[in-house]
Amino acid sequence: MYPILNIAIQAARQGGNQITQSYDKKIFDYYENKNFLNKKINIANNSIIELIKKFYPQHHILTYKKNLEFKKFIHPTWIINVLHGKKNFTKRYPIFCISIVIFIKNKISFSVIYDPLKNEIFTAVRGNGAQVNGYRMRCSKQNSLKNSFLSLKIKNIFNKKNKMYLNILKEFFSHGVILRNSSVLALDLAYLADGRIDFILEKNFKINNYYSGILQIKESGGIISDYHGGYNYNNNITIIANNVKFIKLIISKIKLIR
Repeated sequence: MYPILNIAIQAARQGGNQITQSYDKKIFDYYENKNFLNKKINIANNSIIELIKKFYPQHHILTYKKNLEFKKFIHPTWIINVLHGKKNFTKRYPIFCISIVIFIKNKISFSVIYDPLKNEIFTAVRGNGAQVNGYRMRCSKQNSLKNSFLSLKIKNIFNKKNKMYLNILKEFFSHGVILRNSSVLALDLAYLADGRIDFILEKNFKINNYYSGILQIKESGGIISDYHGGYNYNNNITIIANNVKFIKLIISKIKLIR
């Protein structure tokens, strides 16, 4: 194993274990208990940063709230999010995770997504594949819409501005597409890389939100495209799918709707 990946895994496990110590406490309302939760997040962040700095003192480290300000990572840079799925966590809905991404020479080179409740650790190394708990991950071979699993962000899609998007979803569901959504994007990306879901539709794609899963998907054989089949990810609708054949089918259906 790569030494830097080993440290990233240790850091993810350490942060995840610290966060889950508060999981059984009754923090039902995120807004009422925001300070408590943020305190726990800061403790986990500081613990992870201390561990990384011990081995890589020259590397830059960004917590999730700060990373959106950066577009280029010239120096080796770690991006940490110790809690994807805050609202799930506060309601004790058992779907949340921690992620660590490492940029080397401005490229995503290492990715770790850790689900502390299931003890599943998803990893990827640029050019060397992706794994879950040490076993190779591959995207599914699904190439038909019927019984395919789709994940999407439900929030704010039911308004007039999203009429085309809603028509697309209506068409897909009429062909037997099944909706599966953890409400935690990082986990959905890892699940796609491991073949548990088949595609994701994202409106107004923001690549910063996808750092933790992009490498895992690419290293597992997945593909990312806009709905024209190109790479303009800000062009209204972005598709993340398990294989080229399936993404071509998805694009062909969208073109008919448009």
